[in-house]
Amino acid sequence: MITIRIGLELALLLPFWVAAIGWLSGRLLGIRLGRFRAAVAATIGWLVGVVAAAVVLEGEQVDAGNFILIQIFFAVLATMPLAVVLELLTRRVSTRPRGSSALRHPIRRTRSALAPLGRFRELVANARRENLVHVRYRAASALDSADFARRVRKVLEDSGGMFVKFGQIASTRTDLLPATLTTELAHLQADVRPVPVDEVRTVLEAELGEPADQAFESFEAEPLAAASIGQTHRATLHGGEPVVVKIQRPGVDDLVRRDGAVLAFAAAQLDRRVPAAQRVGVKRLAGELIDGIEDELDYGHEASAGARLRENRADDTGLAVPAVHPTLSTNRILVMEAVIGRSVADREAVDACGVPRHELADRLLSSMLGQILTDGLYHADPHPGNVLVDASGTLWLLDFGAVGRLDPVALEGLQGIALGFAMSDPMLLARAVRHLADDDSSTDLRALERDVGVLLGEVGAEGGLSPAVMRQLLALMERHGLEPPGSMVLLSRTMLTLEGTLKVLDPGFALAPEAERIVARDQSPISEPREMIQHELLRALPALRTMPDHAETLANQLRSGRLSVRTERYAAGDRAVVEQWINRVLMIAAGGLGAITSAIVLAAGSLARDHDVRTALWVLGFSGLTLASALIMRTVAQSLHGLPVRND
Repeated sequence: MITIRIGLELALLLPFWVAAIGWLSGRLLGIRLGRFRAAVAATIGWLVGVVAAAVVLEGEQVDAGNFILIQIFFAVLATMPLAVVLELLTRRVSTRPRGSSALRHPIRRTRSALAPLGRFRELVANARRENLVHVRYRAASALDSADFARRVRKVLEDSGGMFVKFGQIASTRTDLLPATLTTELAHLQADVRPVPVDEVRTVLEAELGEPADQAFESFEAEPLAAASIGQTHRATLHGGEPVVVKIQRPGVDDLVRRDGAVLAFAAAQLDRRVPAAQRVGVKRLAGELIDGIEDELDYGHEASAGARLRENRADDTGLAVPAVHPTLSTNRILVMEAVIGRSVADREAVDACGVPRHELADRLLSSMLGQILTDGLYHADPHPGNVLVDASGTLWLLDFGAVGRLDPVALEGLQGIALGFAMSDPMLLARAVRHLADDDSSTDLRALERDVGVLLGEVGAEGGLSPAVMRQLLALMERHGLEPPGSMVLLSRTMLTLEGTLKVLDPGFALAPEAERIVARDQSPISEPREMIQHELLRALPALRTMPDHAETLANQLRSGRLSVRTERYAAGDRAVVEQWINRVLMIAAGGLGAITSAIVLAAGSLARDHDVRTALWVLGFSGLTLASALIMRTVAQSLHGLPVRND
């Protein structure tokens, strides 16, 4: 009868135990199990506790209360290591947003999950048709082959969708991909059908909260241009001002997610199996392409960047930025001032504007250098399609979906590099390079100075702003273990694109010497070494004024024998690590000592003849042993928590 009663009480307590273990494990062990893992650990631990208590108390006369207390003790001892093991084996780094669940929208989630699978099969089928899966295209040397480049372009064109856009962006990555491949990818042409006007009007009404006829005086149904992400229409505001309306294609965000998932998966597989893909870091490249397109989906970024560039470059001669109408622009709609002009690649338009080609190139380069060296915000994709020339010879910069930003550290480092080239000083150039990488001590400055001195001797003082020299400088930084900031990699690509556009405007235009001349002409802070030196001296003036007093104080202490030097063996991060391990060792020692003491108390309780004394000693011993075990397991859990985890 007592056994049946104990069984019923244990069955009633089990749900409460399972519900409480998730919270208790987090509090005791400092880990987060989750409901499923907590339930598994608690259930197994509970069963182990029941069996252990029955074995230990076999033949003993105990009441139900004492049996349950002893069972809980063994359950805690079994559950804690199980919780640690489960957390260690199943812990993942999740990239999914919290709160997303397939149960909320099962049909949508199922379709979203299956769509990339069909798209991936289509991509593989296109690659098989072009025979790109053959073993001869897996070698690293295949990247430089024109045949390989042509087949890759054909696969991307046949796949369509966002893969054409991926290829177009990849064609600008001359820092990673060989020239044969980037040249071929630059020929990608997206066969994009215009969005029907009814769908366009639906998007306009949804974003603006009113029909297009009410928001605009007139709206042309025929699109001006259609691209993979959006298309543009001409319109007229109330009052007669002509504008261009850029509208995002309906469903393009789902398309980007689908094709982005396929590209990421394909890149991961190629990176694992194909040497040619490993050579260019295709996995990292795919991530950058996906991030770039996702940024383009938010027209709000483009609107704010265009407004800032227009404000910064308001005083530029012969160059303009179209105005943005913020009250009519949203994350999916961009309304801009209409520009009547043609691409600078149109030879007839350039010749008819009346401004010499060299002057046009000079204006464009002057503005870009001002954006980079003064503003720290610049147009990052100045290809000929984004630079228009009107009948008066004014150059217009369009499409601010890609802009570059230089933080103060990067801007100061870039100015120091330009000053180092201008002064032909390897030491100044080496220090500027190290400052650019935010590295003050770990790099061998002497070796870096020797290498930049060799580079300086090869290119001379006028080569500092050349795209080719910038690529060499970035490669030199990587050889010395200096990680160039992403802003400098983007700047290198921008200068390469700018150089091509300048060549289109004026085939005889040389970027590097013209840039040095423009910088000197405009009296930039980095163009005059004396001004830079004066600036640095003024910034250091407070410290220089107090230096004699500090030197005199140190000298007096040295003469009187009162000068002492104290060094801290462990500081900053090292000190935190040492203290952490000392604390863990102390916790283990305290837990072990507590476990030993509790075991002695339990042994004394088993020898006691008086029932009340024995019960009290058992309660005290089991409680102490439980707390000691929790202390030890918490230390173990925290130590194992820093091990590598799997990604979802």
